[in-house]
Amino acid sequence: MCVVAAVLTVLNLLLKLPCTDTAPSVLPRDAVVSRFGCFSDIEFLWDVRQLASHVFPYVTGSDIGNGTVEYPTLTGVWIWLTALPVDTARGFLVVTAAVAVVIVVVVTLLLARIDGRRAWIWAATPPLALYAVSNWDLLPVVCTVVGLVAVVRPPARWSTTTRYAVAGLAFGLGGAFKLYPLMFLAPLAIAALLDRDVALAARVKRTVAALGSGIGVVLAANVPFALINLDGWLSVFRFQAGRPISPSTMSIWFYGLMPWSMAPEGSFQTLMGTLSTVTTAIGILAVLVVTVVLALRRGTTPWIESAAALLAVYMVCNKVASPQYVLWLLPFFVVVRIGGWWIAAYLVADICAFVGFFRNTFYIAVGIGTSTWANQAMAVGIWGRAALLVAFAVVFFRVGSVVDGRDGNGRDGTGRDARDWDGTGEPSDASGRGTVAGHGTDGAPVSVPSRADGDRGDDRAVRPA
Repeated sequence: MCVVAAVLTVLNLLLKLPCTDTAPSVLPRDAVVSRFGCFSDIEFLWDVRQLASHVFPYVTGSDIGNGTVEYPTLTGVWIWLTALPVDTARGFLVVTAAVAVVIVVVVTLLLARIDGRRAWIWAATPPLALYAVSNWDLLPVVCTVVGLVAVVRPPARWSTTTRYAVAGLAFGLGGAFKLYPLMFLAPLAIAALLDRDVALAARVKRTVAALGSGIGVVLAANVPFALINLDGWLSVFRFQAGRPISPSTMSIWFYGLMPWSMAPEGSFQTLMGTLSTVTTAIGILAVLVVTVVLALRRGTTPWIESAAALLAVYMVCNKVASPQYVLWLLPFFVVVRIGGWWIAAYLVADICAFVGFFRNTFYIAVGIGTSTWANQAMAVGIWGRAALLVAFAVVFFRVGSVVDGRDGNGRDGTGRDARDWDGTGEPSDASGRGTVAGHGTDGAPVSVPSRADGDRGDDRAVRPA
C-alpha cells in the first residue's frame, strides 16, 4: 500500500516536470502549461515570490513576494526551508516531491491503523497521481490524520485528556499550515464536553486540553511574526481577502454567476466574496448545531462525521475550489463509512474538472474557443463536485464512521473487534450491549454504554473518549 502511494506521488512529479522546462517553445506559456496539465504552485511561486533569494518570509516588507507567500506562517517557513538546498524551480519541485513521498507514506500508515483496507482509498486512487505536488496540501492533511488517530486509535496508555490534547494540537498545527483544519477543533471540543462517559469535571478538563493545545499552537506560529512585522504577516490575509473570483478558482460562484462574475474587479466581485463568506458561515453553523443536537440526544458525539461535513460545506461554499482540495477529503472517505459509489462519483467528477479545465484552457490559448467537449467536461466536473459535496454534508452523518462500523463478525475493517473502540483490548460483553472498557482522564478504567452489533444507520456514532 505504501509503495503504491509513493509511486503515484512520483508519477505526479513526472506530470509536473514539463512546466519547469526553460527551453523555448513555439506555443505560448499558457498553452504549454495547459496542454500537459503540469501547473503547480510550487514551480509557479518559485518565480513570482522570488523564492530563489531565500529570504526568510514575513519578517521584511509589507506585501506578498520576496520570500513571503500567500499561505499561513508554517507553510511559508516550510517552503523557505525546502527551498534552501536548491537554486532552480526544477530542483525545488524535486525536493518538494521527495518530502511529499515521506508524508504520503506516513498518512498511509496512519490511515491503515484506523482501518487497514479502506486506506487503499487514499493510497491507490487518482488524486495522489494528479495533485500530490501541486501545492503543499499534504501538510495539513497529515496533521488532520494525526488528529484522527490520536482519538480513535491512540496508544492504549494514553488518557482521554492526552488524546484530546494531541488531537487539538494536530488540528491547530494543520491550521498553521492551511486554515481549514482549525474547523475540526469545534466538533472535537463538542465531543470532549458532551460525551457522557465521565464526570463533568473530567469532560471540562479534556475540552480545555483540546482547545488550549489547538489554539496555543496557532498563536505560537503567528504571534512572533505579527510582533516582528505586522504588515508582512497581514499581507497574507489581505491577499486572500482581495483575491478575485476568476475562471482559475473553479468555484460555483464564478461559473454560476456568469456573465457578471467575469469582471475582474468591482462591486460584483465584492458581492461574490460576501456570498461565499456568508454561505460558508451559515453552513458551518448548521453542521455544528446538528452535531450538538445529536450529541445531546445520543450521549456520544459523531465528531468525525461532523468534521467531514464541515469540510464538505467549506469546499463547496469557498470562493476557491482548487482541484487538489480533494486531498483534504480523501482521509474522511477512509474514516467515514461512505459507500464506494459515492467515492467513485466524486473522483470521476474531480477528474472531469481537472482534465476539462486544462484542456479548455489549452483550446482557448491556441484560439479554438470554448465550444468544445473540454468545456462541457469542466462544467460536469465543477457542478458534479458541488452537488456531491452538498450531499456529503448530509450523508456523512447518516452513514457513521468506520471506527464504529461492524462487519458480520463484529469486527471493523482492521480485523480488530469493533467494540474495542478505545484500543485497550477490552471489548464489551458478548452481546455488545454491556459496557466497553475505556480509560478516564486520569487513566483509570471507566465504562460507557455500547450498542449491539445489529444497530445501524443514524444510531451509530464514534466513541472518542
